[in-house]
Amino acid sequence: MRGFAVLSVLLLGIGTLTACGPGDPAAPAQRTAPDAALPREATTGELSALRRAEDILERRCMARAGFRLPAAPEPARTGTEPPPMALVLADAAWAREHGYGSRVRTPEETARLRANDPVGDYLRALSPKRRAEALRVWQGGGVDTVEVTLPGGATTGRSTRGCTSEARGELYGDFRVWFGADAVDRGVSALAMSRTQADPAYTKALRSWSDCVTGRGLPHESPERLRAALGDSAPTAKEFEYAVAEAECAVDSGLAEVAVDVGERHLAEVRERYLADVTNARRMRLAALPKAQQIVRDEDPSRPDNQNNALSNTRSNTQKRGTR
Repeated sequence: MRGFAVLSVLLLGIGTLTACGPGDPAAPAQRTAPDAALPREATTGELSALRRAEDILERRCMARAGFRLPAAPEPARTGTEPPPMALVLADAAWAREHGYGSRVRTPEETARLRANDPVGDYLRALSPKRRAEALRVWQGGGVDTVEVTLPGGATTGRSTRGCTSEARGELYGDFRVWFGADAVDRGVSALAMSRTQADPAYTKALRSWSDCVTGRGLPHESPERLRAALGDSAPTAKEFEYAVAEAECAVDSGLAEVAVDVGERHLAEVRERYLADVTNARRMRLAALPKAQQIVRDEDPSRPDNQNNALSNTRSNTQKRGTR
């Protein structure tokens, strides 16, 4: 329920994020055995199934409290999955064919998203008192908050009550354990990226990349600023121009190779420090997958597998009636 989640953060600010000041990051979590294999990461499709299951469980929980939330709309753009580009898009051939893909929106998609906000429409239609109650039921009202120190030194917290937390507890088994492991796992990636961007080898290659795109009439200091200048509702031709420039200059300047080498080194270092939480987060996602996929199947009777099951049940019932 992405739209609902954004609205909740704006209205309630339940998921707090506060700086803890300078100094060393949080103390490392207890490490797993040195020879323990790190579980694989969930695929993009698997993560999508987990998010959909979370949304479905949230809506079921809200329904039990008397709030019939509509399902959030599907993502505006589908199609070919873009290559990894946390720091820089480096696949020039892909960029020439797809631009930035689903990472930016066309003007039409932006307009459609603004017009298609069923969850926001539902909440706005409630009386102020009823809306406040819905948000409290959904987010827990800040009661019994669990807080986690992230690898970068900030803290994040969320109420253990409410439908958001209840849904994740039902899916992953233990909300407190899940919230801590998931938050730290995400924080590991953020800290590794920050350290990569500050690495002298990366900043040197970045200057060469900036010179390259400047020579193409796009004077920007980093891929992030290039994409920010593009915005999320640029005409398709402009999107492709920016994406191709970013990718071709990433290769020509050497930034693509440096970003991978330096990024992997920093990620390995930070991940080792928080190995227990990273391992727990991955294990909990993978363990929750069968249940999540079943929840999604049960919620959507239009899926081919559900249609086949319904047809099979109909035939079975018909055969039983015929033998009576």
